[in-house]
Amino acid sequence: MKFRSVMIDAGPMREFANIVTTISKLSKECVLRIAEDKLYFIVSDDSNAPGPPILWCEIPHTMFFSEYQMVGLDDEHKDIYLGFAAANLARSLVTLKSAKTLKMKLTKKQCPCLTLEIEMQTRHVTHDIPVVVIPRKMWSDFHEPNTPVPDISIELPPLKQLRTTIDRMRTMAPEVVIRASAEGRLTLQIKTDMAKVSTRFKDLRVEAFAGPIEHSDSETETQVNEDTSRVCYCRVDTKKLSIFLSADQISHNRTVCSIVHKKLVILCLQTEENVKLQCFISGIVY
Repeated sequence: MKFRSVMIDAGPMREFANIVTTISKLSKECVLRIAEDKLYFIVSDDSNAPGPPILWCEIPHTMFFSEYQMVGLDDEHKDIYLGFAAANLARSLVTLKSAKTLKMKLTKKQCPCLTLEIEMQTRHVTHDIPVVVIPRKMWSDFHEPNTPVPDISIELPPLKQLRTTIDRMRTMAPEVVIRASAEGRLTLQIKTDMAKVSTRFKDLRVEAFAGPIEHSDSETETQVNEDTSRVCYCRVDTKKLSIFLSADQISHNRTVCSIVHKKLVILCLQTEENVKLQCFISGIVY
């Protein structure tokens, strides 16, 4: 197996560092899948591994790398899967903000390593990130999740604005209900012993609505004359939602929230460089 790549543009290098930093906040461990056309960062739930990924990030190499060479396991299995500590890679990429070039390659030292050679204005820095080569029989654990068709997909308001709201809610409650209507309203709601707090956003673009939704309970309060059959919701971990929203540091052109009623929230961030970062947050059901 062989892998070697080079970055020479400041913008993609900053973006790459921001993506890895965001991923490192979600999990201690990460899997890098190196394919012929893309890099994939894959994160599984720490408490539930092995299991379906909670984060799936695709980075097309043509938009980031001036050179990109790889040879996979064999002619039939052309990819390379590497496990590593996400924080180690994130720390190594801090200097990319002022770097001239980044060379990244798979090396064999005391153990397999992802070696980063970073050229600065006045010096060269080398980082060896220990990696575990994942055997072929385990690759199926790191496939893109096969999720149900969402009941609604709605474009989110600016992430910085949303993150400020969620970070405040996070100090008050461990869970938040995300509620979306076919009319383009998004509501975030928490409940404590002392209060119930809701924040609403309106006039958002609805990309898809599969409704009507059958409601057997009143999980969240409705607006006056609102048709509940055109509303779906999901209760999720506030901390997990907050961590995803830290992706606001990644330059992006759109973020979409898809909800499988009461079961799953899928958050998808896309950039102009065709990076797609998806986060899967399972619903909390009582």
